[in-house]
Amino acid sequence: MIKRLTTVLALAVAFAATAFAQSPLAGTWKFNQGKSKITGDTIHFVPAGDEVKVTSGGLSYTFKLDGSDTTTAMGNTAKWTKVDDNTWQTVETKGSTPLSTNTYKLSADGKSMDVTYQGTKPNGDSFNDTATYTRIAGTKGFFGGWRNTKTSLSSPTGYEIKDNGDGTLTWNLPDLKATVTVKTDGTDAVPTGPTVPDGLTLSLTKTGPRSFTLVEKMKGKPIYKVTQSVSADGKTLTEAGGAVGVNEPTTSVYDKAG
Repeated sequence: MIKRLTTVLALAVAFAATAFAQSPLAGTWKFNQGKSKITGDTIHFVPAGDEVKVTSGGLSYTFKLDGSDTTTAMGNTAKWTKVDDNTWQTVETKGSTPLSTNTYKLSADGKSMDVTYQGTKPNGDSFNDTATYTRIAGTKGFFGGWRNTKTSLSSPTGYEIKDNGDGTLTWNLPDLKATVTVKTDGTDAVPTGPTVPDGLTLSLTKTGPRSFTLVEKMKGKPIYKVTQSVSADGKTLTEAGGAVGVNEPTTSVYDKAG
């Protein structure tokens, strides 16, 4: 009887420890650019009548180079202008909220394109990110295909994740003032924040003791999917995957800061 009682108590303690154990995702995570691979994505520009069609991350929309409003694939507003034969620029907003000013500049030989993304985040931090793309299609001007070979982020975004103890996690991106509370059973959740696109949902599915699958959807259509894994020592979070429908995987590594 004593042995049986001891076994029951041991099982009860083990069950309680499992039930109340924090999610391995809980904590503050800082992006480690040096350990990450965030290149390889492509941009394609093709003529579309009197407009230009741009495709990136498997999503497309058309625009004119006259500064007129156009709606992006994420539902934001973009104004594209031709500065000169080697320079295009777009200003993106969500309603009255500025998102970024992006400048595309061709090299003298037309074989590479530098892109600068500038703006201010909702928390007031400024950013000045740069990327270099190498031509993979086309011969002249911007029309053709371009592959990202170098990216530098001046102000990377990190995560603050809280385990609420009820089977949900609250995910905060402080610099974007964005937040979402998700279950880990794949249920879609709606994030909030001043720059979050309308119609965006997130889902998180637990696939193992320290692994998860994160899916972003736009109006119900999957657009981005990554696997997330936390190292055995709990100090590193790795995200691997990318845009849905294209073979352009990236790997983002985050270090636990708290």
